[in-house]
Amino acid sequence: GTLTARRASTKTTYERQMTLLRDIGMAALGGSILGISTSAYLALVGRVTGMSGTLRSSYLQLTGQTGPNPMNFIYLGGLLAGGAVMHMLYPAGFEEGGYSTAMMVGSGVLVGLGTTIGHGCTSGHGLCGLARFSKRSLVAVVSFFGTGLITASALYWVMKSDWEPVESPPDSFPRANMAYGVWASASLLVVYGSYLVRDVFHILSAFGCSFTFAVGLSLSGMLKPTKVHGFLAVNQNWDPSLAFVLGGGLGVNLLLWPTIMKWHAPIARDAFDLPTSVEVKPDLVYGGILFGLGWAIGGVCPGPGVVGLSGGYGMSMLMWLLGCVAGQQAAVIIPKLLKSPKAPAKSLKSDADRKVAQLHLCCVQKKHELSCLKGSSSIGGMDEATPLQ
Repeated sequence: GTLTARRASTKTTYERQMTLLRDIGMAALGGSILGISTSAYLALVGRVTGMSGTLRSSYLQLTGQTGPNPMNFIYLGGLLAGGAVMHMLYPAGFEEGGYSTAMMVGSGVLVGLGTTIGHGCTSGHGLCGLARFSKRSLVAVVSFFGTGLITASALYWVMKSDWEPVESPPDSFPRANMAYGVWASASLLVVYGSYLVRDVFHILSAFGCSFTFAVGLSLSGMLKPTKVHGFLAVNQNWDPSLAFVLGGGLGVNLLLWPTIMKWHAPIARDAFDLPTSVEVKPDLVYGGILFGLGWAIGGVCPGPGVVGLSGGYGMSMLMWLLGCVAGQQAAVIIPKLLKSPKAPAKSLKSDADRKVAQLHLCCVQKKHELSCLKGSSSIGGMDEATPLQ
């Protein structure tokens, strides 16, 4: 009996090790595909891949709060289409079963708030920002990863049952209608964006890169909230495989981006359109903390939230996305409500005040002209030497 028990234990350990090795291999493969997708998007379109920004911008544009950027619509449509195709071809990349609506909505709100305040998520800051050696992205990544690890580890025993998917939705659940809705949404977004762009190469570039990104997410394991929780909760049966998603993607980008950044312009556009801010603000930390909290609670971030709509999660991913959009909208509205009105400028009542102001303006203009003449030989040197962060 003892010998049989030992053999069974050895077999179980061996199976776990083989499963972990397989998961690590798939995570590295999926991460490498994510790196290829983000590098291709930089080379073709000249932009950083940011899932939270794409989702937020598309929502704000569709609701008329900002001007249209059709590339975001096409990219979002490619993510939806890629998720739908991968769910048919590789269902193992998705989970079957739903989660608590309150948990998913709350997680989505926190992620929406955090990614808006912190200006990015795991793709924009993690895969792309770190590849550009951005200090801002490093601060953000440390903030949301650290918060996610601490939160998931602390809440493991409290939320363990909530982190397990409930039974698969019954056959009566309109799963087919959800699939049709995903395909319809993807088609409408791509058609509308294509109508605005009217450039076949731009359309194919954005759609191809986003479709490939969805493939990478499906293979990597990032679409499984239970796997994300297993990675973030380091104090219980830790699953390190998802670390290879970032490692694989970042490794590809570190190899390709230095060469691409030396180009005069991307292939499909006239110039690169990259973040230029180098200032490290507290918002990056505050946003990262909120994002990390939401990520730890729900196990979902913006990219998987969109691609996962095609999975067998019932309404869970849709509820998460609605919460995320609500959080993003709140992050836009709240600062406007809290912003105090500017005090009106004091009028110049007397002739003496007007003369003093005119004299001061003349002095400033003369000083500016002299400085321009002295430094005309080095104009632009500082801007050209300043690295993009």
